[in-house]
Parts: sequence; C-alpha cells; structure tokens
Amino acid sequence: MSSAVGSLARRNSPTHGQGVYATAPIPRGAAILTMAGQRLTFAQTRDDLRCMQIGPNLYLGETDPADPNAIGDYLNHSCDPNVGFTQGTLTLHALRDIAPGEEIRWDYSTSMNEPGWRFDCLCGAGRCRGAVRSFCDLTPAEQDRLRPIALNYLRRGG
Repeated sequence: MSSAVGSLARRNSPTHGQGVYATAPIPRGAAILTMAGQRLTFAQTRDDLRCMQIGPNLYLGETDPADPNAIGDYLNHSCDPNVGFTQGTLTLHALRDIAPGEEIRWDYSTSMNEPGWRFDCLCGAGRCRGAVRSFCDLTPAEQDRLRPIALNYLRRGG
C-alpha cells in the first residue's frame, strides 16, 4: 500500500507483529512514503486484506507482500504518531525528528471514516485514547487536533 521514500526497513515490532523502522535519521517535515495500492470500494474490501480508507467509499488495498515497496502495509498505529498526512495527500511526512531504530507510526483515525469502526488500541503512547475509532466518531476536540495530519477528505468535514 505504499511507495517507500527514504531509509526504512520492515522488521518485528514488540507490540504489533511487523512494523516499519527508520534506518537513518529523518528530519521533521521530510516525506516518508506515499501510500499506494489497488483502489477499492467498501464492497470490494475483505477482512483478510490490509486496507486504508482514502475517501468516501474509497480504499487502498495492500500491495503484493513480495514487493519491496510494500513497506507501508506494515506501518502501525499510534495515538501519538511521528508521521502524518500534513499536506492532506497520501504522502506521510515526519511530524518531528525521527531517530534511527524508531518505529514509524501514523494515527489510523486520520484516514478512516466509517461510523462504528473501532478496535482496542495497544500503542502504549502517553496520550493513548484506548481505542482507535473512525474520524467521525472522535470527539470534536480530537478531530480538531488530528485535522492538520488527516487526509483532505476529512479536513473538509468527512
């Protein structure tokens, strides 16, 4: 679900199975990677397919796991992410300086907008919300905080 940019590697994550890690310093504001994949409607998604929502009834489905550019399929969630969609596009940018060895994580609520979608969060961040929810199910204060790192379709009111 991505085209990798910069120095990233996929490896085991202590809390999430597989994860993506910086292999070199990444400065704040740097483009990390651009999410890509097969465009699907909700009806075309499946439980066994990694997908992210990119618009109303529009999703990106995972890329071929053997493809070295599929690294974005293994990005994990954090309620206190170090990357986000700062320009509203499918390109993730560093929200702060990222050290080598640090796991790259984004907030899944900045793309998902299906009412009732949620799962328990195990991110371990100090500001963990306890559950990952759709943007539309977040409090207005949480939406305001995340809007600057959300995809464009959510910035316009979901």
